[in-house]
Amino acid sequence: MTEFDERKKQLIEKLMFCNGTENYYTNPYLAFKYTDGVKIFCDIAEAYWLLDIVNSVVKTKPEMNKDLINIILKVKEDKTAKITFRERIKFIYNQNIPFTDCPSGEWKFYFKDGVFFWNGEY
Repeated sequence: MTEFDERKKQLIEKLMFCNGTENYYTNPYLAFKYTDGVKIFCDIAEAYWLLDIVNSVVKTKPEMNKDLINIILKVKEDKTAKITFRERIKFIYNQNIPFTDCPSGEWKFYFKDGVFFWNGEY
């Protein structure tokens, strides 16, 4: 089993238990708070760059603070990725990522009322 496979397995195991949050995290450079599930994801996937992308979109798209926004990060086996932001069926933003160490898979998040959270925490 490769390091990436091991990290993916660890992510899946840890995130299965994220069905709420006990903590909200922030820093002075972010325009939002994030939850335990997002922190676990960023720690294990080595993907704190995800917070930077969400922060950029939040700052440039005022609709991000109104309704529930679906955020999907699709990481392919070739280590390329695409992140998409949608409000129900309305497209907001997407970005191609030419390289990432994040484990492959489709990782789902949400954003609402200034909080970025893991799929299972909604």
